[in-house]
Amino acid sequence: MFLLFLMLTGISCTPDHSGNRNVTDLFEFFLDPSTDIPFDQIQKQKSWKQISKTQLSFNFTTDTIWLRGKANEGGFSPDRILSLEWKALDSAILYYPVSRKEFQTFETGDTIPKSKWTLPEALYPSFKIPKHSEGSYFYIRLQSKSLISFPIRSMEERSFNKRIILETAITWLILGVCAVMFIFALFYYFAFGLSEFFFYAGYVVCTVLWYNGQYGNAYDVLWPEFAWWQNKAILVFSTLGIPFSFQFVRMFLNTKLHSPRIDKILLIIGIVALLCIPAILISYTTKIFSRIVTYIYIFSIPMILGTGLQIYFKGEKRILFFLLSWGSYFIISYNTIFYFLGILPYSTPLLYSGVFIFPIDLFFLLFNLLQKYEKLEGERNEILHRILTLNTGTSKNARYVKSKLNSINTEESLAKLESWMRETKPYLDEKLDLEIASFAIGLTVQQTSELLNSKLGVSFRSYLNSFRIAEAKKFLKEKSDMSMLSIAYATGFGSKTAFNVEFKKATGQSPLQYRQAVDSIE
Repeated sequence: MFLLFLMLTGISCTPDHSGNRNVTDLFEFFLDPSTDIPFDQIQKQKSWKQISKTQLSFNFTTDTIWLRGKANEGGFSPDRILSLEWKALDSAILYYPVSRKEFQTFETGDTIPKSKWTLPEALYPSFKIPKHSEGSYFYIRLQSKSLISFPIRSMEERSFNKRIILETAITWLILGVCAVMFIFALFYYFAFGLSEFFFYAGYVVCTVLWYNGQYGNAYDVLWPEFAWWQNKAILVFSTLGIPFSFQFVRMFLNTKLHSPRIDKILLIIGIVALLCIPAILISYTTKIFSRIVTYIYIFSIPMILGTGLQIYFKGEKRILFFLLSWGSYFIISYNTIFYFLGILPYSTPLLYSGVFIFPIDLFFLLFNLLQKYEKLEGERNEILHRILTLNTGTSKNARYVKSKLNSINTEESLAKLESWMRETKPYLDEKLDLEIASFAIGLTVQQTSELLNSKLGVSFRSYLNSFRIAEAKKFLKEKSDMSMLSIAYATGFGSKTAFNVEFKKATGQSPLQYRQAVDSIE
């Protein structure tokens, strides 16, 4: 993925050559604030200004922008293709002189169906320069409610076709990677009933459709004849991604428990974003809502990452990959946000870095999901134990309906388990589960579960924690300089919270209270 990004960047950022060159600074421009000056009057205007940069820099504007270029300029040779490098451009009309008084018009932009574009196969709004010119100048009329800050490139047809193939291949590759992550999230949702994976799947879909509308082929593939929806879809999906992603964050980080104030802020912002969606659909301009969404991301990114860091340092080490992946993704995406705000100029690495880092973000989150799975595996073993130890009597020691221990020397197996636990201390590894323990003493999962329940009257999890808590008591007595977090990890607990809960359940005291009691006796 990264190599493909470098390829696209290299193609877009290499020095200009005859096959593909930036021609933005070959144009002059004139602004029409009224938006209704007729073309014959535009030709008579004297106040044309030269574009001195390698990109248009008009940001969000309600003005009509007129561009003028010399028809005999080398970059505007017949059969070359002018590519306006912004997929969300509403309307672009080329006025090309075919006689001294007559101009032929060509139209493109996402406010008209793709089949009616001058070059419907193009990914960007584009024009093919006619073979013959009978005038000094040609003109381009630009009108858009989105950004007008992008370069104009002139390409030979061969370069144009190569670029289409490369960008289309990259787009579909990114979609494939994201589809895998989406399926993975849905699997977790349906397999374990965890709502955060549903919201994560929604976040993946919204972000993919947003990016694919802004930079990809959504217009071509999904809604080529629905110009109205194309004009709204990009902002709708970027806005809808906010409640999905924020709800996922709230559940994944458990902000309701760890940071109630931040939890309420995220909830309110998510509701505001939802309310913006119908307003976007019925409003004429998307400028206001685009700014709202942009500022939401600017405000929320450091808030979410700061909250995540606080939770991480409190002992929730499982969110490390969440911080690394989302942190890198959102920090890199800040460049794109600053572009949308008109602070940074257009550049391919700046504009597309967020697109390429997004699947990498999903890939790293896979590791966090696997950590979640390990925790779920322990819970599954606990549930399995309860299912396996169902019996017909009310006594804890009642015989199983169909015992798996009939041919097993239970006393020997129990002694073997006890010896293994005390000598090798496998419980210090938080990944130890019922399956590993069963294999170590030569029994099946069902046999080990029944052995513990029938002989000791405890579940495997309780049996395991008894060793961990005994070990923790030694640390609390003998190592007064050792922090609670360090003791939690040293004794096999996955977090400080889990350590506190299990210790208090077993002893009636928190680890801190136990240490204070020991110190007072001494």
